[in-house]
Amino acid sequence: MIVQTVIEIPQGSQNKYEYNQATGLTRLDRVLYAAMHYPVNYGFIPETWAEDDDPLDVLVFGSTAIHPLVEVDVRVIGALLMKDEHGPDAKVVGVVDRDPRYNHISAVDDLGTHRLREVRHFFAKYKNLQGLTTVVGNYQNVNTAVDLITAARQRYRQTHADTGNSRV
Repeated sequence: MIVQTVIEIPQGSQNKYEYNQATGLTRLDRVLYAAMHYPVNYGFIPETWAEDDDPLDVLVFGSTAIHPLVEVDVRVIGALLMKDEHGPDAKVVGVVDRDPRYNHISAVDDLGTHRLREVRHFFAKYKNLQGLTTVVGNYQNVNTAVDLITAARQRYRQTHADTGNSRV
């Protein structure tokens, strides 16, 4: 499955950016409190609505950092289930579709144990110095990711049907 994703945060950044639906711009939410950086590009799938009342998050593995507000075709390879202070916060996991260094990746396990551990560690710890806790579950297969995307698209249609807002 290929999904169009909008990048909010480039890999290597300590800035937590969020797309502002009202202005169409990217807003600096905060600078991370920890001496950590995002280990992958981070974005969302437009016209989805996750359980945390935001578009569905995507962790995008690729060879380089991708600038905020860039649209990227992402090949879905799995999901990472999480919870934070707002409740369920699942992340779809994917790779840049046109990155030759990731052509061989078709499942989360193909990324390698250490790389997956780095990402889980980041999300388990990155809010600790704010006094917040995240619970990071296990990586899930592509079928779970497709189910998350399907449900988020349906939730978007139900949530945004009366607003006239066709893109998030």
